[in-house]
Amino acid sequence: MTYDDLAKEWDSNEYICCHTSGSTGTPKEIWLPKEQMINSARRTVDFFGINEDSVLYSCISPDFIGGKMMLARQRLTGCKLKWEKPSNRPLNEYQGKDITLLSVVPSQMIHILDNLQQMPEIRNILVGGSAIPATLRKRIAESGVNTYESYGMTETASHIALRKIETEIQPFQTLGDIWVENCDGALKINIPKWQSLITNDIADILSPHLFNISGRLDNIIISGGKKINPEQVEEKMSEILTFPFFITSVPDDKWGQRLVMIAETNPLEKENIMRQCERLLESYERPKEIIFKDRLIRTPNGKLIRNFKS
Repeated sequence: MTYDDLAKEWDSNEYICCHTSGSTGTPKEIWLPKEQMINSARRTVDFFGINEDSVLYSCISPDFIGGKMMLARQRLTGCKLKWEKPSNRPLNEYQGKDITLLSVVPSQMIHILDNLQQMPEIRNILVGGSAIPATLRKRIAESGVNTYESYGMTETASHIALRKIETEIQPFQTLGDIWVENCDGALKINIPKWQSLITNDIADILSPHLFNISGRLDNIIISGGKKINPEQVEEKMSEILTFPFFITSVPDDKWGQRLVMIAETNPLEKENIMRQCERLLESYERPKEIIFKDRLIRTPNGKLIRNFKS
């Protein structure tokens, strides 16, 4: 799909067909009410102060909710929307006015930081689609570029909360009238006049409008009687390891589940990885095995697919 195709669909339908990313299961088709997409767009427009004179620029595909919502924001405000075919060299051929809001995925943000001197003036950058590695988060914070991390999903018509990427990690702040609560350890999202949705994300609720996410309930590993959150282990290691990786498990007669690291790097890194694991992790958090891959499997918007088959 192109943005021109999306514009035709938008102008002739009351519901817009969207698809989930497929990072945690089979991709699903979801039909979102255009009215609710406009309501979501309005919250973002208000947050960033977007108006008819603004310029929106999308480096992500209109096949996914992040791309579709850029069009919704344009339709709401009447501002200018520009886009390019998604690649890991965004804005290489951009010519035009300063950009009010740029939408990218983390891998594209690396290229922007590597080429800041050649970039146009960008007031705000919205990073979504997949997790932001700790090393990239640090680079963004040190760059001084006004960058926000999003939290949301296709089912909620894109993000319901944002947080500015700074040296000290900030909690997510809900947008507009959205509020959250804890439901048996999981995040429950309340969108007035539409829906309440219980997610599978492990939430630390600071207030009805502030929260942190530490992982997913369906990723929890029980090994040797210990409950282990693989995303917390990954967060500790991502401050040191610069290559893509994730923590998962395989069945084990002794431990029940045996921790395994799947790494996109050279096997010669094994000794260094094990040394860093011993330094940074508790004994029960350390992977019992490291499996090296030439390339990890990703969704089209860059999320690692955590399912592993040896």
